[in-house]
Amino acid sequence: MTKHDIYDDIEGFQVWNYMECDKDDEGRETWRINVEVKRGGEVVVPVVAGDRTYVDRGLAQVAGREVGARLIAGVIR
Repeated sequence: MTKHDIYDDIEGFQVWNYMECDKDDEGRETWRINVEVKRGGEVVVPVVAGDRTYVDRGLAQVAGREVGARLIAGVIR
């Protein structure tokens, strides 16, 4: 299993995208995401597991940003 952790800064928050990659029986990648939102090192939104899988890392990264942006919108309101 491959793991890849990245973060994006969105409106002063750090959106952590913890991505994991498995390969299916035919060798194709399957990426899963878990997203966490922090601000100043403190967790604002605990890890939220994604409900889908993605066929490549790029799509998983975009999905992580989108999930993070939605989570931030919920915090700001």
